[in-house]
Amino acid sequence: MPTSFTQESRCPNEYSSDAGSQCSSNPSNGIVWNMNGTGLIRRDIPYPVFYLPDAHIDEIEKIEKCYKRYNLDRHNQNGRPLCSVQLNSFMFAAVSSAVCLRRSAMSALTPTKFCDPLGDQNVYYSLFPRGKKVEKPTKPVTLVTARIDSASLFDGVAPGAASSVVGMVSLIMTAATLAKMVPVSDASLYDSNVLWTLFNGEAFDYIGSQRVAFDLRNEVWPPLAPLSPKDVKLHVELGQIGGSLQSYSMDTAWPLYAYAADKFTEVTKFFDEYSQNAKDYNMTISLEITKNLPPSSLHSFRRELQNETQSGDLPEILLVDYKDTFTNAYYQSVLDDEENIGFIYHNITIGPNGEFVSTDELLANGTMIEFEVQVKMSRLATVLARTLYQRLTGKPYVGDISASAHLADEMLYCFLTSQACKLLLAADYATSSEGMPKPQAPSLYVGVTSWPNTPAVFAGHLLALLAGTHMPLNRTACDALDQPGYSHYWLRGWNHSGVCIQTTMNFTLATSPAFVIPDYDMSSGMYSTWTESVWATISARVFVSAGGGGARVAAIAGVATTILATVLTYWLRKHANTLFGQTSAGAVVNDAASGILRTVNC
Repeated sequence: MPTSFTQESRCPNEYSSDAGSQCSSNPSNGIVWNMNGTGLIRRDIPYPVFYLPDAHIDEIEKIEKCYKRYNLDRHNQNGRPLCSVQLNSFMFAAVSSAVCLRRSAMSALTPTKFCDPLGDQNVYYSLFPRGKKVEKPTKPVTLVTARIDSASLFDGVAPGAASSVVGMVSLIMTAATLAKMVPVSDASLYDSNVLWTLFNGEAFDYIGSQRVAFDLRNEVWPPLAPLSPKDVKLHVELGQIGGSLQSYSMDTAWPLYAYAADKFTEVTKFFDEYSQNAKDYNMTISLEITKNLPPSSLHSFRRELQNETQSGDLPEILLVDYKDTFTNAYYQSVLDDEENIGFIYHNITIGPNGEFVSTDELLANGTMIEFEVQVKMSRLATVLARTLYQRLTGKPYVGDISASAHLADEMLYCFLTSQACKLLLAADYATSSEGMPKPQAPSLYVGVTSWPNTPAVFAGHLLALLAGTHMPLNRTACDALDQPGYSHYWLRGWNHSGVCIQTTMNFTLATSPAFVIPDYDMSSGMYSTWTESVWATISARVFVSAGGGGARVAAIAGVATTILATVLTYWLRKHANTLFGQTSAGAVVNDAASGILRTVNC
């Protein structure tokens, strides 16, 4: 395997970055975050490129056998291969997003759709219910975010282990842990709230976070209980935090870095409290104050809510595992999989009511060791949950609730190895008529707005299942519930008999503002305008061409047959009188047919 392979540019989302960014793909200018970036994903490749994973090893073997049998002996091929592969990957996209969408809209003239806007769903969940009927007045929130999606050069293969999964799973674990530390029944005791959000489409110029920042500025997000920018007292983002895990696979250390544009009071307070909690687990974190923030959703908020972010009314802090350049050598590529973070699945039994074995117990009985990625992620989630608890209550946490490495083990397996896992089956709709999901990792590619992808649904349902309230109701009673501030889901549950979940989790569209603003100027560069081409059936076929010997024999046989036929025809015409006889010209035919056929001449 190569030591690095990232198809992204050296400065991901360079043209959607905040004005303070110094990153430039030009190696002579600025700081380059993705040092190994090739930019292949942004290039126009004039021929199809196919990727065959290990699951299709039999297809690769067929191609190799064909090559070895027919193409290795080049001396007898007259300079041309006999075994060939035909790749078919036709795309309908035209010129640019603006032209492509305009042509797609002309359905009366062309029934063919050319492209669709990229997009999917964002996920949000609040610790306490929100809204006019449950909050008087609206409580300020701490916004905690991470990204769902990743990307790669190949269709259907975007694992994103270090790029997004570690951050997303850590956020879900933190939310579930804090929900146990601070029961929803205690909401009236506190004057603030925590709002968790997972952004989708961040690989393509921050689609999801652009939409949230845009809607937040217009005070229409979240839809059921909108916030204003002044309601967000701190934005904490879990950025790319998995790239260095393999480097520390034999060490308890996992150094993290906190980036902030300015040393605002809320930033330093959060950092100090986080650092203090991290000491309990021998974790370290360093504060980096710079206008040159790494690629993250913070850029969307700083562009859209410039006055609030620069004045300190909406302070932001980014948690990552790198300082000067990405530690992830396979950023947004097919190789950013479970091996890239050193994940090994333990397949520990989950209790009948969703009980997970604690990290301390797993370490004590030798099931796991301190070095493992699951343990480190559980420590991170515990430290973050305790820090958020301290922000809510004003005092340090003294209980024994912590995030479980067992839960991390299950979630990493679901997102990186197989969708047909215990956790996602429990979080699936109980009314789903679909069978068992395919035993393969879900693609974290964002997809298009007209065809939502599964990872966002997975993540949302996991938040509901793990952090929501399980109601002792049947499906009919569950569907009839209409309690302000809550949504209700009928999920399969741990024993697959169905369970009613009361939760604040919900979904919003992760569609760029460019596609909702009337008469938006696609050339302005303000918002993401990525679209995906519609394509014909993608296929590849292997075939063997004739070596030339058969064609030469056929040609010679054809020429010989033609010459023989010519000679035979000439001979027959010359000896026709002898072979067929002759009737006198003008002889009268006096039979019943004389009125029809007067004479016969040979």
